[in-house]
Amino acid sequence: MAIDTSVEMRLARPEDLEEIGRLLPHVAGPFFPERFPGKTAADFCRWKYFSNPVGDAAVGVAVKGDRIISVVAGTPKRIEVNCQSVLAFELGDFITDSQYRKQGLFSSLIQLVCSEAAKRGAGFVYVRPNEISFPVLTKALSFVEAQKVDARRYVAPSGLIYRKLGLSPTVCRILGVDWIARRLVLPSADGSVSVQPLVGFAAEMDEFWERVRRGYSFALVRDNKYLNWRYVNCPTRYQLWIAHRGDCTAGYLVSFVSPAERIGHIVDLFTEPGDMQAAAALLRTAMDAMLADGVHSVHTWTLQTGAMCAGARLLRRACPLTYKPHLHVAMRFLDKGLTMDHVPSSGWQLMVGDFDGI
Repeated sequence: MAIDTSVEMRLARPEDLEEIGRLLPHVAGPFFPERFPGKTAADFCRWKYFSNPVGDAAVGVAVKGDRIISVVAGTPKRIEVNCQSVLAFELGDFITDSQYRKQGLFSSLIQLVCSEAAKRGAGFVYVRPNEISFPVLTKALSFVEAQKVDARRYVAPSGLIYRKLGLSPTVCRILGVDWIARRLVLPSADGSVSVQPLVGFAAEMDEFWERVRRGYSFALVRDNKYLNWRYVNCPTRYQLWIAHRGDCTAGYLVSFVSPAERIGHIVDLFTEPGDMQAAAALLRTAMDAMLADGVHSVHTWTLQTGAMCAGARLLRRACPLTYKPHLHVAMRFLDKGLTMDHVPSSGWQLMVGDFDGI
């Protein structure tokens, strides 16, 4: 269907944030306000689009009259691909007002954002699309599936038994059901690594990143500026944990608990690829804290292939249940010198926090 000629397609400006904030809750769901407690959706968008240390987002909007009726956002990220830093844009915030769907707005905005990303020197764009947008991206907009993702979860047995059989969770806990399950799935650590809560990332993270980055073939650049923007300056209230081996940084973990749903999330877990002890200490500490806080399940993502680092291996064990169908990571190459042949088949580090879902 032809696009209404009265609809203007352009890049968003700071003064558009209130209108974009009006639209986003329709796609983000009823718990979206948990991402910005005490603030507004416009405040959240201002952080996401216009305070990123890598650069401003490329946000395509379709405007009819004084209303924004469709949005596609591209957030710049720096990604190490085979130890080379590449500018990429993560796409998201796909939403079109229900009155204007199936009119080509989504496809036109994707093209607009990709064109702007290319002008800024991006090598590719990437996205974790849903089952509706994924076929459109791959069939009509030159995207390819780069990875498959398993959405994983750990479910506290006491809560599950209560929901299925009505038996009191307190009785189940007294019988030790939850303790047995945690003993089976949570990794043990040998005490060589200490874990403490963190309020912000210091300069030591730059040193840690430089030491670790060559162990991965595909990973977002996790330097001090980026991590503070993503997890500290963000309006979302994350829990941060840092691991040390003696005086040396050994890794970090970011988690989030939904107050309304009582669901925990492992958002980011990063250590040296083979450091099982640091990954185990971080994961056990964070999951124990969330379960003690009363969550009934803990969720995360792992790649189906390409990621065999310590963190990914332990997350598969700690969160053994998977949802069907699997999720997708789709990419579109903007640099003519880049193709899927240049994308490594192993050595990936890609987690929930590398997207904007949580």
